[in-house]
Amino acid sequence: MSLIDEVKALGANTDDALSRFMGNAELYERMIKKLPKVIDDSPVMSFAQSGDYETAASNAHALKGVTGNLSLDPLYANYTAIVDMYRSGENENATALLAETLDVQQKFVDVIKKYI
Repeated sequence: MSLIDEVKALGANTDDALSRFMGNAELYERMIKKLPKVIDDSPVMSFAQSGDYETAASNAHALKGVTGNLSLDPLYANYTAIVDMYRSGENENATALLAETLDVQQKFVDVIKKYI
């Protein structure tokens, strides 16, 4: 199984992603391998737990963009909802969904790290 096959099994829309990357699987893989560092550089939960919901929303927005560009649909959908919730003041709901999202996100990271 390849990296692309494994992220597809987790719910990534790899056909859409490869189309966005003009069929260049090598480029897609190179970009997806950057995800763990992007996640580390844009923590959300630590800011949510400290009550800094503005930074949590900003970092979630950054992850929404990255996961959307990579067509990691389960993460993109959740980060979209999380950003919307934080921006509308639904902080507890956003943080609860974030906790669920982190479990899914970790599955993607674990798969990606096997190929780094």
